[in-house]
Amino acid sequence: MLIPKLIKFYNRAGLTLYAALAFSSVTAQDVENAKTGYPPCDALIQANLSHLVHLADSPLYPTLVNGSWAPDTRKSPFCFVLPTTTEEVSQTIVALRDAGSGAGDWHIAVRSGGHATDHSNNIDTGVTIDLTQINATTYNRETNIASVGTGARWGAVYEDLLEHDVSVMGGREGVVGVGGLVLGGGVSWYTPKRAFACDSVVNYELVLANGSIVNANPHSHRDLWKALKGGGANFGIVTRFDMEPFSAQNITKATTVISMEHLDEVLDAVVGFTSLDQSFEDNYLLTVFNYDQASDSTAITLTEVNTANDLNSSAFHSVRKIPTLRRIPAKSMSLAESSDGSSLSDEMRTVGAGPVTVANDHRILRFIVDQYNGFVKDIKEKVNPANFSTIFDLQPMPSRVADYGVSKGGNMLGLERNNRDRVIAAVGAILFGGQYSDHDVALIYQLSAAMNDRIIAHAKSLGLSEDWVYLAYSDAQQDPLGSYGQTNVNHIRQMAHKYDPKGFFQKRVPGGFKIDRVETGKKRNESP
Repeated sequence: MLIPKLIKFYNRAGLTLYAALAFSSVTAQDVENAKTGYPPCDALIQANLSHLVHLADSPLYPTLVNGSWAPDTRKSPFCFVLPTTTEEVSQTIVALRDAGSGAGDWHIAVRSGGHATDHSNNIDTGVTIDLTQINATTYNRETNIASVGTGARWGAVYEDLLEHDVSVMGGREGVVGVGGLVLGGGVSWYTPKRAFACDSVVNYELVLANGSIVNANPHSHRDLWKALKGGGANFGIVTRFDMEPFSAQNITKATTVISMEHLDEVLDAVVGFTSLDQSFEDNYLLTVFNYDQASDSTAITLTEVNTANDLNSSAFHSVRKIPTLRRIPAKSMSLAESSDGSSLSDEMRTVGAGPVTVANDHRILRFIVDQYNGFVKDIKEKVNPANFSTIFDLQPMPSRVADYGVSKGGNMLGLERNNRDRVIAAVGAILFGGQYSDHDVALIYQLSAAMNDRIIAHAKSLGLSEDWVYLAYSDAQQDPLGSYGQTNVNHIRQMAHKYDPKGFFQKRVPGGFKIDRVETGKKRNESP
């Protein structure tokens, strides 16, 4: 079972079946009892984990370097370690923890799917723990629980569960990994009805800094269970998510492309959709603005999804009244099929300063679009137009999402504060195939950050600002944990100190968003 999953993931990087079968024994023989010159790698070998360790001369090492989706996250660590079980994760943590004292300046990265921001899931000066081999998906019909390994990909999860006629809340792109998405919250096509993926987790299996394996759920370690629902990688390494499934049912998906001439009609449709009542909870509307360098124009693409397999949902009535450039009619498909054919490419680099969240109001959405148009214009003047495209999306976040999270035992996201209908807006540039410079990246990032600042300032002036930042989309310079409200910040901090009193995951594992970096008592836009 292990090898086929390995082949399935890594074949796109050129690993052959025979290489996959051979690399583990060859690598183990090469590194067993050897001194690498790297204290953490030596510690792993001395802990009898050599069969999991891949140094730079390992046949698999280049493939592992390229295992991260974004080019900017493709680092070259001292070594990779690929545990296959929770027990091996525990042994890995103990070995690395004990190697820490006086062992030089090195750190640890933890990677599930490798789709998060730079510096979060890979590292140059240290060890990367690659969890892709902990990828089993099972379903227990007696308990009605779906158990998903942290290293699985959502497309494979949906395929495996479909055999049992069930599914779970998860990512919309099949190539995205499970661990990062769920720990960051987890937006899904089902969000208007079932909120976030973390709200469906009934148990987390994780390894703490002392190497112990615990299960956090409503009955055991309840405080940690709640903290893990949006609290990120602050407490340990989660190896398995036990989730509440629901009956598998086809979804319908339609795509409409609309000219910018009808912008105001589109924004009216977005605002109207986001404010629909609970009777429309089976619907999702994703709005994407995309600049195409070939035509030197921006078009609006609206994706209409109905998770109850209704080909003619009235939720999209206002969208269907708008004149179109092109329309792909609604098609019924499984969730697995809908997540296939990903729009994510491993040969492109996205650059942006992260999302902003605003109240559901036409005025601020129109301002954001105007800022986006200026962003495109500025990039065109400074970067070769043939080397980039841009993408800007609007995602609905109706107020009932927060209410659902509370009903499932609560989470750390804090959306229930000053609850109202919201929209997440994320703008970025896409750079192609290595045809760009570091200067281009820095320039585009600067333009993106300045644009976000203007959007936030204008939203405040209209009384439409939202302090909340969605962690899974956040840029490394943003502070999603701090946006959760002081009560939740305090809880995350308390749980991190309780379950990791020496701060191993705050100091040795710097990637992601760490609670120790959130300022105590920092004033923010919203009350706690």
